Amino acid sequence: MGIFNLNEKKYDITFISRKDSAHFAEPILSELKKKYVIQHLSPEHKYQYNHWQVKGEVIWVEWAHKFAREVSKKKWKHKKVIVRLHRYEIDTTYMDSIKWENIDLLIFVNPELENLFKNKYKDVVQTITIPNALDISKFPYNKPTNENNILAYSMFFSPVKAYDQLIKIFSNIININTDLYLTIVAQESENIEYQQYFHDCKNLVKNLNLDNNIKLISINDDQEILKILLKNNAIISYSNLESFHYAFAEGLLSGLEGFCRGWRQLEPSYFWKDWCYFNEKDFINAVIKWSNSSLKDRVENSKKNRQYIINNYSSSAISKIYENYLFTS
Repeated sequence: MGIFNLNEKKYDITFISRKDSAHFAEPILSELKKKYVIQHLSPEHKYQYNHWQVKGEVIWVEWAHKFAREVSKKKWKHKKVIVRLHRYEIDTTYMDSIKWENIDLLIFVNPELENLFKNKYKDVVQTITIPNALDISKFPYNKPTNENNILAYSMFFSPVKAYDQLIKIFSNIININTDLYLTIVAQESENIEYQQYFHDCKNLVKNLNLDNNIKLISINDDQEILKILLKNNAIISYSNLESFHYAFAEGLLSGLEGFCRGWRQLEPSYFWKDWCYFNEKDFINAVIKWSNSSLKDRVENSKKNRQYIINNYSSSAISKIYENYLFTS
């Protein structure tokens, strides 16, 4: 006869994510925990995870990698199992080693990735795309000014952000209107490739004689971004690849105007249609047009931009979608 612990805490959700890699889910979890009791499991290695640790009625595995594979080894009775795939996982062997028949729902953050998966694996598991979410309370509204200050930022100075290409296209913009200023910001990194890319971009600015119009800033704390956002009136997304692009969303939420490079991998118009331009000419023309816009138009657009993020990507809006899929059949 089994021994039952009547005092064992009951959980609605067991959230499983490798240690220090739950940052994308945190805005959603913060909303869900207002209503549901969440158990957090944060193993680093697979031997640190055991099925008996799971107490929630719903299992949410963040990232479709080794812990999704471990969870999928069991056919869970009376529990719903959900896995969330971000981007890099789709090109790994985990796609073949996860037992999809034991997963109830695979969530993507980008529809193009969902289509890639479905084209290869057909109907092995139910899928859906649910965008990432932002904690809107962290980003106050920034009322625009007449200054033509534009911002691009990321976690690190990674080549995937295509800052070198952005510098070159901004050089063309400056040839039309010299009253435009670009600030590129990222955190310092110990990664040698990122450090080299940062110096390469700085040298490119110098060689193009753009020191008066383009600044590259390395910061120590991502909280500094909040102050930098307040000093700018527009945000640029120019990456070679993005599954969503938090920085761009944060800029729009802060009331900045947006310019998004539409010709890149994982075509971004699903999220940013109103801010996408699909060739260099249209991109340049849009920036020039904005630089000559009235303050009245800027203020009006800034409020629309902020409201768009609140309506579509706020943690409140996205968590309601999650709640529906987590707790309905």
